[in-house]
Amino acid sequence: MKNLKDIFFIVFISIAVLSCSSTDPKKMKVPMGDKVTAPEVKVTKYTDPLKDFGLMLEIYLTKPTKIILKEVTDKTNASQSTGGEIQQNITEISKSTLNSMGENVIYIEYDPEFIANMQQTGYSDFGNKLIPDVIVTGAITEFDRSLSQWQSVSFLDDSAGQSKSRITLDFNMRDFKTLTSIPSMTTVTSMEVQRGQAGKETAISLLGITYGANGSMRKTQGRHDAIRQLVQSSMLQLVGKYAAVPYWRVLGSDAVPDEYVLRNLKREFERLSPNEQISRTQRYLNLHGYDVDITGTLDSKTKTAFDDFRSKNNVLDSQLDPNTYLRIYLTVPINEATYERSQALNAGQNLGTNKNNQVAGETLFEISKVGNMLTAAYGHFKQGDFQTSIQMFTDSLNVTPTPVAYYFIALCYQSMKDVNKAIVSLETGTRAFNDFELWKALGLAYSELGDKEKARKAFTAANAINPNDRQIKFFLEEK
Repeated sequence: MKNLKDIFFIVFISIAVLSCSSTDPKKMKVPMGDKVTAPEVKVTKYTDPLKDFGLMLEIYLTKPTKIILKEVTDKTNASQSTGGEIQQNITEISKSTLNSMGENVIYIEYDPEFIANMQQTGYSDFGNKLIPDVIVTGAITEFDRSLSQWQSVSFLDDSAGQSKSRITLDFNMRDFKTLTSIPSMTTVTSMEVQRGQAGKETAISLLGITYGANGSMRKTQGRHDAIRQLVQSSMLQLVGKYAAVPYWRVLGSDAVPDEYVLRNLKREFERLSPNEQISRTQRYLNLHGYDVDITGTLDSKTKTAFDDFRSKNNVLDSQLDPNTYLRIYLTVPINEATYERSQALNAGQNLGTNKNNQVAGETLFEISKVGNMLTAAYGHFKQGDFQTSIQMFTDSLNVTPTPVAYYFIALCYQSMKDVNKAIVSLETGTRAFNDFELWKALGLAYSELGDKEKARKAFTAANAINPNDRQIKFFLEEK
């Protein structure tokens, strides 16, 4: 009996030793699969729509929106009570989404502690910081863990069966100056998550105010990817509604138009004068690819383009009413070619906000007239036809002098390696307009010729208008 006990003891000790050795971190072998993959960019269903939305904002020339974001958290407490099935804080996802919407959406980080520290250390007086337009607030407001269930399983379990849960996210927008909620600037988007196939797959459905979308993913990715998509789709709706653009077009075939946006676009069009209505229509016909000038009058080019659009898009009404205008406005192509047309149209009409850049008594249609000339001149500049471009920019000066024309004439000459003629245009322009870009370009031109004294005078004039330009500071600090 004693020998038998000794044998059992030896076997027990051997098993214990083997067990300990197998759990030694230094000796463990972790299965890595067939190969080790490199880090990958996070891509979701809305990665491309976010980019397309940013392009849409630039094509429609929306005013840049400066946004700050309050912390976005789980208000249902489900993130703790369910063991972390959903994220407790989704603020960073919301920030990343805003930062993915292109140049016309400017996210401003608000950190009171950081601001206080920077002021105390003297690194910044915050005199040149951007002031937000709006505040976005939001939270996870609902988490129905088991709307329906088969075989009594959670949608995160690995056992066989099926279950369905719903998560709802609310976002609202406030005016920064008044801190009051902006009417109708809200989104409520729900996500249904259904687990099936023995826990291997997770199916999701997104149900928003303006659209619905379906998809599926592996279970290990499901809960986090689904929350991210919920945030991205909600932000697209909120910012798109605020910008009054047809944002639903980038959300897929399931999307339907936002009635709030449509109603406000109609009302805005109805408040315009007849000439202004034609001007708006001409702009968007131009973005559709038609050779239309913005004249404010129903000329032959506009009539031809209007009739062609009606024919191709089955528009029965021959009158320019709000509904017909919306058909033109809402269907502008969202691509790089349209972006180029939009920028060309805007090149001659952006006369700046300085009083020195404004011509007394100019009307909307005078600006439109010179804008058309500058747009055409800019097109030749882009094509490298500098001689024609110079002539057309010069012709525009005879209609309405603008700093834009002087600047591009100089660029044309500089592209033709004639710096002296470029300087003549810039000097003439600076005598007519106290314009920052003209003074800066003049300083750069004199620097190219090696005339440091004249370059310094030009840079000093530019610095007086904008003292924060780093390139000018560099030249002025040179001895």
